[in-house]
Amino acid sequence: MRRPVPSFPLDIDRKQGTGPGTIVPGPGTIVLLAVAALAVSGAPRASAQPSPEWIRVAVVREDPEVSLQVQGRFTILTLQTGNLIQQGKRLPTVVVRAVPEGIAFGGEILRVGGLRVEPEPQATISLNGRRLRGALEIRRQRNQTLLVVNRVSLEDYLRGVLSKEAPDYWPPEVLKAIAIAARTYALYQRLTKASGDYDVTGDVMSQDYGGESGEKDATTRAVQSTAGVIILHRGRLFPTFYHSTCGGMTEHARVMGDYDLEPLRGGVACTFCSASPFFRWQRRLPKADIAWALRKSVHGSIGAISDFRVTKRTASGRAQEVTIVGERRTLRLTGFDLRSLLGFEHIRSPLFTVTPVADSFVLDGRGWGHGVGMCQWGAAELARRGFSAGEILAYYYPGIAPANLRDLVHQPIDVIGGTP
Repeated sequence: MRRPVPSFPLDIDRKQGTGPGTIVPGPGTIVLLAVAALAVSGAPRASAQPSPEWIRVAVVREDPEVSLQVQGRFTILTLQTGNLIQQGKRLPTVVVRAVPEGIAFGGEILRVGGLRVEPEPQATISLNGRRLRGALEIRRQRNQTLLVVNRVSLEDYLRGVLSKEAPDYWPPEVLKAIAIAARTYALYQRLTKASGDYDVTGDVMSQDYGGESGEKDATTRAVQSTAGVIILHRGRLFPTFYHSTCGGMTEHARVMGDYDLEPLRGGVACTFCSASPFFRWQRRLPKADIAWALRKSVHGSIGAISDFRVTKRTASGRAQEVTIVGERRTLRLTGFDLRSLLGFEHIRSPLFTVTPVADSFVLDGRGWGHGVGMCQWGAAELARRGFSAGEILAYYYPGIAPANLRDLVHQPIDVIGGTP
């Protein structure tokens, strides 16, 4: 059965291909949106929404100390009052620590709650050896650790994300598709997290972020060639979740929060990720290891483990609820909670079956990640078969349309509800 892929004007130099057996390219020529780097030229905004030009990335969240270096001219200010702490042509490596009195900056104790490090445009910050664009905010937290937030332009942020989220040798069209999804996701977080200290984290719990140190030519080109492009559903911004490998079918976004809209309802058949090294996997879980992990977690000890099984599945077959039976009590966890307990890299996805084997349980699984939204390995295969970035996005997020941030400067961006 041939299933057409909805298309929209997004991509340049579209290659006509025979297409996969179950879907074919949309008709007509796909034309690139006139895409340019986001520039607002100082024009006033029509809303009080946070600026979409930049984003706040939590690159350190609970470290007692960090090492900081600046190559080039810089200014360091107090975060709360903006008082000048230091200026210079170069900052040699200095250790910044959280201390009871405030923040230790090298050998000096500053009685402040936070610092702002502002390099001049040609200067570069290095944090723990990683080069970052933009500025840094360093906050002392109540538990005497540091929160370090990288305030960086949205497009520069994406350069540091795409190189970590996708191999740079993948086809250009899939890199463009992931760049657009990553930009849309980042903007959604920016507009819904304004009351917090940061918009996204710099790890896989948001989007993996390598800063300037991680940038690569091919992924940077994908970001630049789609600059400002996002996708909307019925004119509204939504969180464009994506994952490595779906294992055969995508998942409904209700597993991520209170989301129920067409692009995130899952059920998208995807055999295109079968070449992924994570399409199938197996893990052996000794009963003693499960008991130890529970004892060390917020769930607490439930005694010796006697049974472990999936007691409820989602429509896509993923573990919605697992039940662990111990000698003291029985514990029920969501698939996400189980992966968090045992490690997201160890339990690669909630799409698995359980077989008891002696003093262990063997998990036979498929895919890597939550399964919501775009399957990256599947998208890469579609690109190899000649599909454009627009067609790939429309396949995994049904009902979407493109937009450009430059066209939204003078109006509020409508954002769907939901809890990420």
